[in-house]
Amino acid sequence: MPLVWAHAEFIKLAMSCAMGQPCDRPQAAWQRYRGHRPAVDHVIWTLRFPGSGLRPGSASHLPSEPALVHYGVDGWQQAADLRTRDTGLGMHLAELPTEQLREGQHIDMTFYWAGSESWDGRDYHVDVQAAIARGQAYTL
Repeated sequence: MPLVWAHAEFIKLAMSCAMGQPCDRPQAAWQRYRGHRPAVDHVIWTLRFPGSGLRPGSASHLPSEPALVHYGVDGWQQAADLRTRDTGLGMHLAELPTEQLREGQHIDMTFYWAGSESWDGRDYHVDVQAAIARGQAYTL
């Protein structure tokens, strides 16, 4: 069967060359994006997949359980607290005000979990970077 798959891919390639576009391109996706990758204007950070970078001016979303997010900039300066809100999808979300951050700055944060009424016990550090590797663009 592997050779049947290879032959099918060759036929798709030949057909795409003749058409001047991919023959199996979803029309709805093409109409929406026209071959241009959308700009990432927000990042998502989770305890399970904590990212290390954030683009300047992008919004940051912290999905989690009900919590208080304690955060600061550049070594806990301008420290503030932000409560997560219920999204109605079984998760809570907090959006950090990151619009004014510049490259080279960083966000420090920790969590106070409402369910267990306890602090997380760890500090998290996220750098503001001009360019983030493609694989990290979706995380904070």
